[in-house]
Amino acid sequence: MERSMNKILVILTGGTICSAPNENNKNQSNADKAKNYIISDFEESDSPFAKAVTFDTVKLNPDILSENMTIKAWNGLLDLLRKVKWAHYKGVIILHGTDTLAFTASLLSLVLCGVTVPVCMVSAQLPLRTPDGKKENRTNGYANFRAAAELIMNGLAPNVYAVYRNMDGKMLLHYGAHLKQCPNYSSDFHSVTEMEIADSRAEGKPFGTDSHFLDKLSPLKDEIMLITPYVGINYSRFNIDGLSAIVHGTYHSDTVCVERKKDSEAYSEYSILSLLDCCKERDIPLFLAPCDEAAFAYDSTGDALRNGAVGIAHTTLETAYAKTLIGVSLGYKDDELIRFLKTDINGEVVY
Repeated sequence: MERSMNKILVILTGGTICSAPNENNKNQSNADKAKNYIISDFEESDSPFAKAVTFDTVKLNPDILSENMTIKAWNGLLDLLRKVKWAHYKGVIILHGTDTLAFTASLLSLVLCGVTVPVCMVSAQLPLRTPDGKKENRTNGYANFRAAAELIMNGLAPNVYAVYRNMDGKMLLHYGAHLKQCPNYSSDFHSVTEMEIADSRAEGKPFGTDSHFLDKLSPLKDEIMLITPYVGINYSRFNIDGLSAIVHGTYHSDTVCVERKKDSEAYSEYSILSLLDCCKERDIPLFLAPCDEAAFAYDSTGDALRNGAVGIAHTTLETAYAKTLIGVSLGYKDDELIRFLKTDINGEVVY
């Protein structure tokens, strides 16, 4: 069957863009209502494609606020994507909450390599409707959806993207593997290669490989721990039993704590070297991300690398985590896993 030149698949996972007030006036995910709100708004808009596009819809079951995203829910999303008849569509739009958007975008940018259409992730900083049921004119959800649909119809290259208008009014297009989490006290998203789009036209770029991991992953394994460093982190409090790998974040200069005990060469429970010892006993690899070769210039990080930690360089932390999760779920171990993490799959090695 030939691809329909005017059909877009909308996948509703939940989040603020799919939320509506419940009887207690608290927002909860309601994909069925959101589907009607956002599609009818587009069809009634002045978009040049308003009367030309038809939408198919499918939703994650259950649809959830994105802060409730889990590996199990990710596996549910991957199951939905395995059923997509890509040749039937001009593109796919995934409605997703903002809180974990960068993590899901990173995952899908690697998992979907090889699909033949663009996949645009769309979020909103406010629900589509006010508590009294009226259209919420302050939300960017409608504009983000419209921009994604128009980008697809205008020939955006097959890849995974996030389409999002920041609070300064700039509509930005991000490659999924480059997107960083929205910081606290902000409603803005950024990436190192973000592109401002004014007329819903952008070429994008095709997937870097045709790896088709979607067909090879069944399922993602919940065996990865992600650790973010902070002052006072005590590694004796971590239980790492049953893990297949640990991804450990770094401070901005690619550093981690390797504190030594006073008047001694031994290290303390606040040192990552103590965690490395526990990892070696259990044959669990520990990856530092982001962390490149230049980090040896710091005695601290150099200590960790010399003692067995492995650096994942030039990616976001979100992508490093997603990529490790994929590698472990594919059954990669030891040197094979390290080679996988150091191989550029879809332009994620960007910094």
